[in-house]
Amino acid sequence: MRYECTIPLMKVQDPAICKGFGALGKVLPNLPQSYEELRDFFEHSILDVFPALLEKDDPKLDLLDCEYFRLSAEKSYLAFARRAFEENGGHCYWVTDEFGKTDMQRYLYLLKLMDRIDEQIYTRQFDLREGHSLYRIDDLEILEFAIRSFLRELIGGALFFEIRPMAIVYSYDLSLPILTETAEDTAHYREIARSSGLFFR
Repeated sequence: MRYECTIPLMKVQDPAICKGFGALGKVLPNLPQSYEELRDFFEHSILDVFPALLEKDDPKLDLLDCEYFRLSAEKSYLAFARRAFEENGGHCYWVTDEFGKTDMQRYLYLLKLMDRIDEQIYTRQFDLREGHSLYRIDDLEILEFAIRSFLRELIGGALFFEIRPMAIVYSYDLSLPILTETAEDTAHYREIARSSGLFFR
């Protein structure tokens, strides 16, 4: 018996749907570019593998150059994202212009840097490249692909969870900015981070 293998696909969204979200969701289309300004209007934290900002001469900084350390730390970030995804009804939104690009050279370059499963997922999304920038994720595999892409500094943007509003913004060095609307939501997600082996700082 032969089984069909279906690679999950994101769903293109009209950015106008953001008008029906809360305060954080309404700024989603501009969040990646406007993060620095927006963090003054929302609860702001950094999801990190370290509990505090490291000093310039801290020897732990060398860990960030160790591929083994970076890859092994991913499981904690994925655990955090899975729990957030589950608590938000098994869906979230990803705003990024990556899938609207037609730069074949960059596309092929990214494929070389991806795991085989991420390469399959990324290739499947190629059909979406029509200038769209907002996508709905209803599949855990796509969510994990997005988080790995953030952590490996391959594809940028921001993820938005709607039910208990939170945005995870692309950044560098295993430090992902988090925006929430309330101190209660920040405390809730901080506890999820702690149980996943991560820190809010």
